[in-house]
Amino acid sequence: MTTIPLLARVTRVGEAVTYGALTLLGVVAAVVGRGYGLLLPNGQVGPGMVPTASGVLLAVLGAVLLVRAIREHRAAPPAPIDRDSRDIFGRTEPERVRHLWVVFGLLLAAIFAVSILGFLVSFGGFVLVVSTWVERRRLLSSLAITVSAVVFIYLVFVVFLRVPLPQGLLGI
Repeated sequence: MTTIPLLARVTRVGEAVTYGALTLLGVVAAVVGRGYGLLLPNGQVGPGMVPTASGVLLAVLGAVLLVRAIREHRAAPPAPIDRDSRDIFGRTEPERVRHLWVVFGLLLAAIFAVSILGFLVSFGGFVLVVSTWVERRRLLSSLAITVSAVVFIYLVFVVFLRVPLPQGLLGI
């Protein structure tokens, strides 16, 4: 019985440390992104705009979640962790953790594939595989999600922001 409250306490501390690390990462991304330039001389969005904006957003959200985690840690005793609780899709916590690691692995593979296939193809493949294999969606709906995501990224970055995306060795 005593290990469950201890595990919950360690989980809360780990949560606070994670949010603190995300806040720090956001600050670093914002500072480094500014070094690339927010705007180009002709008034277009510069290469540092997206990393800076993402870093600021990550830092703010991380800080808010960090404060919340610290307040909850002080306000209430840790609740026991129920490993058999299921989410709205019927998945247990071990299944959710396994899915998270699978998505991280697929993301790493997609990042490496960018240099060969290009960003849009790698991103589309990542979304399709996550949607069909991890989330177990039907192929037709997964294809619709994938095409929508790729078109959205293309319109935002290539058409609107005029940011060239990596084309890879195949020139796609």
